[in-house]
Amino acid sequence: MGDKILVVDDDLEVRMMLQDLLGRKGFEVILASDGEEGVALADTENPQVILLDIRMPGMDGVECCRKLKADNETSSIPVIMVTAYWDRKTEAIEAGADDFVYKPFDPDELSFRVQSVLRVRYLNNEVERLIADIEQLKMEDN
Repeated sequence: MGDKILVVDDDLEVRMMLQDLLGRKGFEVILASDGEEGVALADTENPQVILLDIRMPGMDGVECCRKLKADNETSSIPVIMVTAYWDRKTEAIEAGADDFVYKPFDPDELSFRVQSVLRVRYLNNEVERLIADIEQLKMEDN
């Protein structure tokens, strides 16, 4: 299986559509129906990307994003807001959202955005690894 993607959306039809679309692209898709479940699954499943609806009952997507970004275990996971609403974009950015896709979305655009945030995450991880290697070499030289 490929990279794990967590889809958090209260609309079953949207969850199933995203699972089908992303599954065909080779991703392992994990589904959550609300923000609370999304936070819990992010902690246990360690997805590489989270697709998050903004408007959901209970914990909405903005609050879910805020919690994910405040937790050291999940703060580096890219969050793409998938929403039909433009009115909370600034609030979502302040909460830590990494990108936005608006419903109805183009499947190819969504796929490209997922691959883009994955590429950035892997490059950041590589930079962090190289910095750690350099620090280790410095310590060995002393």
